[in-house]
Amino acid sequence: MPAEVTTSRRRATGRTLLIVSALGTAGFAGWSMAQLQQSGPETFLAEAWHAFGLVVFAGLFALVAWRPRAYPGLMELTILHSAGMFVLAFSNQDAAGSTANMVLHGLLTLALLIAYVMLGCIKAWGRQSAPAPQKDTSRNHSAAKDSGKKPLAETEQRKGLDRDPVSPTPASAPASAPRQESAPAGQAQPTKPMPQSLPEDHPRS
Repeated sequence: MPAEVTTSRRRATGRTLLIVSALGTAGFAGWSMAQLQQSGPETFLAEAWHAFGLVVFAGLFALVAWRPRAYPGLMELTILHSAGMFVLAFSNQDAAGSTANMVLHGLLTLALLIAYVMLGCIKAWGRQSAPAPQKDTSRNHSAAKDSGKKPLAETEQRKGLDRDPVSPTPASAPASAPRQESAPAGQAQPTKPMPQSLPEDHPRS
């Protein structure tokens, strides 16, 4: 139980830092857009690119706060960008706006590093490389077979119950009259001799 409470607190702290970073970046982006009216033609596009880039980073921080382990590599890129901007602003303090960029990106880098550790964003890489579990198709196939056989067996059993255990035998057909045997093919049937009258049987008068 204490471990679960500690884990939930760590996640809440990391997400709070990301939300604050997103809000702070969005506020600085609004301030940069307001300063575009005062910029000259030489620096207008560069300052506009910087202002809209801050809007993009504010959205990225909000996405990571919503799902910390769903975007592998995203936190690493934002940390690298903020750290690079801090180093450039720190090494070129004579440039215009170097102090503001150094403070903003320095605090942002620190907050992102703490959130990265608290939320365990490194585990996003292992989550993407884990193989998807395979479904046991053989078990589902056998279950489908069993479910198909069961209604068939029940139907056969019901048919057996509906039948009469002692079924009457069908009445035998009446014996047909004996048929006269026909003579085999090719054999002539005997003919009755015809009486012949001879001349001797009638004497002359």
